Amino acid sequence: MRRWMTWCLLTEKRLIKKISYVAVLLVMPFLVLGLRQGARQEAGMVSIGLYTPAEAGTLSDLVLERFMEEPSVLRFFRYRTEEEALDALKSQRVDAVWILPEDLEKDLQKLAQKKMMRPVARVIEREDDIALIFTREVLTSRIFPEYVYEVYKEFCKSRVGLSELSEEEFLSVYHANLWEGNLFKAQQLDGSELAEQSYVLAPIRGMLAIWLVICGLAGILYHKMDELHGVYDKIPRRKRLLYSFGLQAVVLLNGGVTYLIACKILGVFTSLWAEIAFLLLFLACIAVFCNLIGLLVKGMEGIGVLIPVLTLLMMVFCPIFLNIRKFWMAQALLPPYLYLNLNGSNGGHYMLPMLLYAAGGLLLCLVVNLIGRKE
Repeated sequence: MRRWMTWCLLTEKRLIKKISYVAVLLVMPFLVLGLRQGARQEAGMVSIGLYTPAEAGTLSDLVLERFMEEPSVLRFFRYRTEEEALDALKSQRVDAVWILPEDLEKDLQKLAQKKMMRPVARVIEREDDIALIFTREVLTSRIFPEYVYEVYKEFCKSRVGLSELSEEEFLSVYHANLWEGNLFKAQQLDGSELAEQSYVLAPIRGMLAIWLVICGLAGILYHKMDELHGVYDKIPRRKRLLYSFGLQAVVLLNGGVTYLIACKILGVFTSLWAEIAFLLLFLACIAVFCNLIGLLVKGMEGIGVLIPVLTLLMMVFCPIFLNIRKFWMAQALLPPYLYLNLNGSNGGHYMLPMLLYAAGGLLLCLVVNLIGRKE
């Protein structure tokens, strides 16, 4: 044990002297700083131009002011004239323009009296894509409650016989019975509520997981480089896999510490012991995955080609930006898929798939190594 500790310390010292390894480790601090800064800045998926000819204090003006004041993943810009708003759309400074009528309240009252639905706002877009379709729902969610209030008031006047009530009385009764807040709450499987977080930081855990796999692949490259330089010439071939796992342990533990610090800084950290337990399992999965690649791909050039290919596959097929479930059997071969899709920090029963992956991968490494020695 003491000899292994000494070997690990010497390996750590040797790795720190490698510029390429230090560069891989430094990628993460810069990524963390960039994402943290980006999350603090004003950012939006879609830019919307707002205009209404209505005077200040009217319903149309109040609705637009709410858009401007409330935090959102959409960016809103208010214009003084319709021409300015349309020019911004033509010059691609905004993706859509929303125009509310001069007297929105009167229009909604007429609709409530006639018990009908018709457009009361104009939406002008450069193209019809998925993001803009969702933005229309945001506009509807602001106008529809006003329409509901007018329907409520009309019902009270015509059906209940409360036409003598003043506007203030209608409002007080309406708000007294209005349900405020969310109709749903987001929870993890262990019952804890999910904290709100910037959408800029949403994919960060997945990106960090891919970075850890790249660290593992870099460890395989260093091991093959050592073999090429004769570092393991005096070590029997049957024991070289053990040294490969030892090198992986040093590389991945360095990356794991950086990973935990990054999660803590960016606010995606859960509980300490859950994070450590699942991270260690994840690192074990990465170690067997990378070592298996090292056993199957003999040359350094082949692994160098595989690194960008595997990175692209992990970004597409692991649940980072999209969760594609159609090819789950093939996706489960990628270590980040298990770690991210099983949402490891949400319960101990999710350890079993990762334990099976690590144990099965280790067994496969031993079999491939044995076959390779015989050849």
